[in-house]
Amino acid sequence: MRKIFLLTLIVTVSFATGLARANEEKGAMERAGAALDRGVDRTREFWGDVAITTRIKQRLMEDEIISVNDVSVKTNDGVVTLRGEIKNESIAQRIMDVVRATKGVLNVENKMVLVVKKRSKAN
Repeated sequence: MRKIFLLTLIVTVSFATGLARANEEKGAMERAGAALDRGVDRTREFWGDVAITTRIKQRLMEDEIISVNDVSVKTNDGVVTLRGEIKNESIAQRIMDVVRATKGVLNVENKMVLVVKKRSKAN
């Protein structure tokens, strides 16, 4: 009878110890999984921004009026910032229209500068 009691006690302690270790490992695995999820989300956001910028630049290059060299395009969390010197308001508006129509764009910050060249007067 004593052997059965000792055997039962050993099995119970072993089982309880195994459960405690399993719970510790589960907590560690959950923390590791959460950290991995955060990293994946940041990577997805980065590549999402890269894809948005690429789509915008491609659309600007395909436009017959806009020179892609006239404008700098940067995207951060879906917000596109445009910088550059633009020759006239219609080109600036066209660039804004292209950007706003691009999938994934949440907002546009227009930091483009209108530069008007003065015409020289003929004597």
